[in-house]
Amino acid sequence: MASKRLPGKALLDIEGKPLLRRLCDRMRFCRNAEGLTVATSQCAHDDAIEEACRAWGIEVHRGPEEDLTTRLLGAVTGRGWSAFVRVTGDNPLTDPAGIDEMIEKFYSGDRVDNKSLSIVHNAHRDGYPYGTGAELVSRHVLEECDRELRSPSERECFMSFARNSSSRFPCVKMAVPSHLRRRHYFLTVDYAADLEVQGRIYRHFQGRDDMTLAEIIDFLDANPQIAELNSDLHEAFII
Repeated sequence: MASKRLPGKALLDIEGKPLLRRLCDRMRFCRNAEGLTVATSQCAHDDAIEEACRAWGIEVHRGPEEDLTTRLLGAVTGRGWSAFVRVTGDNPLTDPAGIDEMIEKFYSGDRVDNKSLSIVHNAHRDGYPYGTGAELVSRHVLEECDRELRSPSERECFMSFARNSSSRFPCVKMAVPSHLRRRHYFLTVDYAADLEVQGRIYRHFQGRDDMTLAEIIDFLDANPQIAELNSDLHEAFII
């Protein structure tokens, strides 16, 4: 709720439903995930998130606001999960089908350099459109990051450390079909213009949460002026 670029964005309205509710409802279409937990901070300003999630019947874990490693590790260990999919709370159009594919890949038995996979993700420069991808992470990655990372910035960006330690944490970038790759579409919510893009998408789909990524892309392809509304805001964040 303390976002500096767009204060209170987690509960801002998108066509009659709060952003976070949009995301949680969309994640319910994942077939291979066994649970859903919102991991928010212990700060008073995020009491509203816990209250909303409880009302929606969604589990909540609360931890340090500026120590993402500790917060996520608490959520994962508290539920006994051996792996988790990290979905950031400002990406309401994260693709459920892409998450299912990552889970299948993780448990396929595939190996890298004769090591079991530690990370599988489709959120890369040639992956899903920005704001629709995610990353699957083994719990042991979090545990090792928790032991080794010290500074607040390192613990906030633990995935950068993990991805750059491929010899320790075998990582697979999921291939994405060309018809789902759009480098110039930004479907996260950090600014008012992003919220406008989301609103126009959900308005077109009459407030549904089950539209496929292909349907969303087809709509934006047919209406390029919508994607242009925030096209200059996120390029620096692409990895």
